[in-house]
Amino acid sequence: MGYLYLGLAFLGAVVPYSYLGQFFINNGFNLAEFKTQLTSTPVGSYFGLNMLIAAFVTVLFIFGEGKRLKMRGLWLPLLTTVLVGVSCGLPLFLYLRRLSQDRTITSEDAAAVHTKTVR
Repeated sequence: MGYLYLGLAFLGAVVPYSYLGQFFINNGFNLAEFKTQLTSTPVGSYFGLNMLIAAFVTVLFIFGEGKRLKMRGLWLPLLTTVLVGVSCGLPLFLYLRRLSQDRTITSEDAAAVHTKTVR
């Protein structure tokens, strides 16, 4: 399942940026035009606001779950959420969380084996 998360993080970066790249090719780094195009229709506004709220919730989730599991490297999914979006940051965090959980299980298993062997 971990590699699926990693693949989705990759797709979550490449697919949206392929469209954003088209905007920059056509308009340059024109933030006013970007805002105009994003909010020019109710559907565009819906998706823009939906993504902002989802990004905020994802950042809270990364902080909360990451602290609870005592994960390291939380800066990477936080940065990708802010710079790329939820489509990349969330699956990247889920991949890192899976790695963290697998390491914890492995070390707990090793400790249990050692305890049984010593007795």
